[in-house]
Amino acid sequence: MVPYQDADVNVEVNQQIFVEIRVEGVDSRQFATVVDTCWATPENDPHHSVRWDLISG
Repeated sequence: MVPYQDADVNVEVNQQIFVEIRVEGVDSRQFATVVDTCWATPENDPHHSVRWDLISG
């Protein structure tokens, strides 16, 4: 899965970034979305040895 094909983005250490998490097809009155971790890899491989943590809880 390749969600975006945008150009490279440079982010500084400790720079605040904003993300959107969306779940479709559920009743938001009955479900809550909780994200404990989110990371990026340089390739379309979630198990790639190089990984940058974006959200860690």
